[in-house]
Amino acid sequence: MLEGQQSDFQRRRNQRTGYVYRRGDSWFGQFRVDTAELDENGRFKRKRLTKFIAPAAGPGKVGKKRAMALFYEAELQHLHKSGPLATRTVAEFVDEVFRPQVVLRCKPSGQAHYNGMLKNHVLPDLGRFMVRDIRPQHVYNLIRAKLDCRGAAGERLSVQTIVHIRNTVSAIFRHAKRMQAYSGDLPTEGVKLPPLVHVERRPLTWQQVQALASVIGKSPADNVQLGALVIILAITGLRIGEAMGLRWKRVNLTDQPMIVDGELLPAYTLAVRENYVRGAYGTLKTRTSRRNIPLSTETWYQFSRLQQASAFVGPDDPVFAGRNSGKPLDQHNIAARFLRPAGKHAEVGAPWVSWHCLRHSAATLADQAGLSVVERQRVLGHAAESMTLHYSHAEIDRVRAKMETIGKQTVN
Repeated sequence: MLEGQQSDFQRRRNQRTGYVYRRGDSWFGQFRVDTAELDENGRFKRKRLTKFIAPAAGPGKVGKKRAMALFYEAELQHLHKSGPLATRTVAEFVDEVFRPQVVLRCKPSGQAHYNGMLKNHVLPDLGRFMVRDIRPQHVYNLIRAKLDCRGAAGERLSVQTIVHIRNTVSAIFRHAKRMQAYSGDLPTEGVKLPPLVHVERRPLTWQQVQALASVIGKSPADNVQLGALVIILAITGLRIGEAMGLRWKRVNLTDQPMIVDGELLPAYTLAVRENYVRGAYGTLKTRTSRRNIPLSTETWYQFSRLQQASAFVGPDDPVFAGRNSGKPLDQHNIAARFLRPAGKHAEVGAPWVSWHCLRHSAATLADQAGLSVVERQRVLGHAAESMTLHYSHAEIDRVRAKMETIGKQTVN
């Protein structure tokens, strides 16, 4: 064999690094694995492990060749798959690898979501185990414990939260596979969850939108700003984060086009370019969320009222600014304090109302106004037409009127 060539019989690193021996009536395998500790030369220390493989006598006995195959397949392929990262605990891997390489690259809302799932659910149960030792049974135990868990108010965790927990575990181990710290199927593969019951989003009628704007406008917070916000969201379909991230320089209330961010913004148009979520400006949800929305007479009127009443109307000031801070309103705070209570008012009759409900309302009202699917898709900023159709809810009376014509057509 020429120098530099490797024989097919030569062992590659991390392949078959142990041996099988018999002790009494049992087969055992012994091997060495890397640890996370360094020796005085800066090399990873190795430790010896011994594992029971199979009986060598009695019921279920196997021969040495079969014992070797079981040992190499079930033990060495798993335990020698990666090197020192596999010897980290899940908590260490999350802090040293997953957070800096995955979580910190997410948007602020994504970071908050991951950090909440890790802190409250995943790490308390799985954090102490080595990455390489996690099996589907660990995930089953976690899911079962969370299904039985009750919050401070005595309520059970929702199935949606359980799904988020499972998905967080999947994200950790997908990244562990990319980093060669885990091999084989993900431990979440095949883990069954209870069926997810989707809450149907109900749109508001235009009469309900007007009533909601009127009721919320009588709140002590601001009799102009919150009522205008409801009307604008119900017509334009802005996400609440997009509305909070809207600056005055991107709202053209004039009859002339203007240059904004190096682009031409047509007359009577607003430009959606930023989100404001969890106290920070950020990029939009998707690439197609970047769009221009024409202003109707009603929305132009509401923006004009806001501009006249606001003390913060500089180009970079937020349209929906706190009266004292000049920063965008806290969407969660005003929803809890004003939006939901206003929805429960008898005049509105929508205790289930939310900011996202107004986006569904905008899609439905646009459909009733005759906008095509493509036109609604562009206004809402959806990437696919199927999502736009999901947001549009047929008015039952409108459908009933059309169905009344079935069978009444005459054939000439």
